[in-house]
Amino acid sequence: MTYVPHRFDSRNWKLLESEWRRKILPVDPAMELLRREVRRRNIAFDIGAGTGYFTKPLSSIFKRVYAVEVNLELAKILASKGLKNVGIIISDKPVDVDFTVDLVAFVDSLHEITCREDYARWCSDHAEHVLVIDWRKDAEVGPPKEDRIDPATVKSLFKDFEFREYEMYPYHFTLLGKKVKV
Repeated sequence: MTYVPHRFDSRNWKLLESEWRRKILPVDPAMELLRREVRRRNIAFDIGAGTGYFTKPLSSIFKRVYAVEVNLELAKILASKGLKNVGIIISDKPVDVDFTVDLVAFVDSLHEITCREDYARWCSDHAEHVLVIDWRKDAEVGPPKEDRIDPATVKSLFKDFEFREYEMYPYHFTLLGKKVKV
């Protein structure tokens, strides 16, 4: 039997851009962290981009952002925002690229991804930095607790990255990993 984690119901898309989400998960602290820690900011991937809550601010600090989303309805909402330097990719797995990616961001999405190991390998092959912001196991709000992941699981998945944890949000953990040069 294959385990399929909880997936966000796209009928609730307004929650992704709600005042409540802006209050518990403001984008500015993460963008400040990226400006400070990621020197080269040419290309970013936002995996599980949804309606673009993090894609839009990423597009203001990276030259090109690829928003990867599995749900066509959410991708249409993101496309309607007309972000000039954002490419939208509909996919449920890593896409083939022949270039280096400065940042891969998983914001509220890694717990939903069934092919985490594939993404970890893809990041090892292509990415310089990985940002993971996801629900804390003990948070009283969020997806079902049994579907959440923890920082230790993230670190064990992305073995080629050295992570630092940042205390930025009340209900989310934040990890920023830099690829370890061998």
